[in-house]
Amino acid sequence: MLKKGKLKKGLFFILVLSFIGCNSKKGSNNTDALKANVYKPTWSSLQQHETPQWLKDAKFGIYTHFSLESMRFKNGNENKHFHELLNEFKFENFNAAAWAELFKRAGAKFAGPVAWHGSGMVHWNSDVTEFDVVDKGPKKDITGLLKEEITKRDMKFLMSFHTGYWYRALLDRDNPGRKKPEFYELYGEPHDENVTNFTPWKDHAEKQSKYSNTYSDLWLKKMMESTTKYSPDISWADVSFGGSVWAHNVGKFKHGKTLSDSLYFGGYDEVRQRKYLSHFFNNALEKNKEVEFVYKEHDIPPGIGMRNFENGLIDKLTYDTWMTDIDICNPVSWWYKPNIGIKKANLLVDMLVDITAKNGILLLNVPPKPDGTFAQFIKDELYEVGDWLQLNGEAIYGTMPWSIYGEGPSYLPVTGHYSEKRENAKYTDKDFRFTQKDNTLYAICLGIPKGEITINSLGSNARLNKNDIVSLELIGSDAKIEYHHNPYNLTLQMPANFEGKYACVFKIKRKS
Repeated sequence: MLKKGKLKKGLFFILVLSFIGCNSKKGSNNTDALKANVYKPTWSSLQQHETPQWLKDAKFGIYTHFSLESMRFKNGNENKHFHELLNEFKFENFNAAAWAELFKRAGAKFAGPVAWHGSGMVHWNSDVTEFDVVDKGPKKDITGLLKEEITKRDMKFLMSFHTGYWYRALLDRDNPGRKKPEFYELYGEPHDENVTNFTPWKDHAEKQSKYSNTYSDLWLKKMMESTTKYSPDISWADVSFGGSVWAHNVGKFKHGKTLSDSLYFGGYDEVRQRKYLSHFFNNALEKNKEVEFVYKEHDIPPGIGMRNFENGLIDKLTYDTWMTDIDICNPVSWWYKPNIGIKKANLLVDMLVDITAKNGILLLNVPPKPDGTFAQFIKDELYEVGDWLQLNGEAIYGTMPWSIYGEGPSYLPVTGHYSEKRENAKYTDKDFRFTQKDNTLYAICLGIPKGEITINSLGSNARLNKNDIVSLELIGSDAKIEYHHNPYNLTLQMPANFEGKYACVFKIKRKS
């Protein structure tokens, strides 16, 4: 919570700003609407928060999965427990400037670390717990170093939190360290894991008790400390914040509706959720900055932050901006592992275009190696994505969806959380996605077609009116594009010598 002196000072500063800024252009941000107020720890108060325009414009960000768990993928560490990996977690070749430069080169507009994942150890310099990367392991403030380098390159800063999993899962049930008091903060204090039984998931059965007050209070202190110390532009609360999308709820809870007489979420209680969110939003108000909270769909009531679909895609145009965190690993891993496969730039570009056209934002997971560096083959694909955005970024950044997101044969038979699979995203040069900015419509083909191209959605009987086209060009080509606009479609001729890669963008300027 904010201290009284700090709160009074922040309120005075906010009131002054509200008077001198009353004639400024109003945007969709929380500081304009609430400069003379603070958020209370109630859902109705928190619902006054609005998604900042900078995030709606950003479209693409990068974050990174690393932790004690990633040390298990070093030779000889496969069967070691977290407390046995503390000395292995050296991150000896970590270079924050190199990381930030890679993210910038890839075209990301926001980036940051998984700041807390899979154990009680946090990846920042903590005064709340001794299990942090300054007192243990790498002996360096990874979060602080990354924030400095990321913001220096004019990117927004994200912190991601994947907390509580080790407390409730039986992945590490026979670990003797869990019963030692010196490791309670790493694993959670001993508790009854047999209170609730769930169906088996993957290679283990899940049993869980509600988080204790001791554990939950420590969680809240850590979360509030992360805000006070680092003031992230985006707080992304991944697993365990509300627990609504855990695998054991498949078939029991769907689209916000209970389908079973047995339902168990297992996340943090609403009181602590609201305390954290009010602290996060009020910290932003005090610093006169616009922030966003991202959460798993249904973890909190709607209208407070931005919902996320983990490794998931959707097949519709939405009226709220949403986010998906997609793992570059293929098949999904989240961590860097030896001989790992990854998604190629062509698919990443197609997914980014598809997500953008549906009013979404892509957060791409790019895992480092256990030594803190990125594999060259991963960097190469990111460079390719960055090159495509360098040429075609005007069709992505700062755009908004059109009234139709696209046309073509591709479809997603499975959507929502965990729906992204290589076989689930077969984009072709017959698939088009649409974005717009001011008086310009972008028709993005998810491939490089040849010869005559037909776009049915752009016929004058459809959405693009007769005589509406002022000019039409292919980004990256100097050739004049021959086209014919009729009631049924827009046909155009693809230049024979076009050398673009991946998706290609037709830029259609329209009458005002």
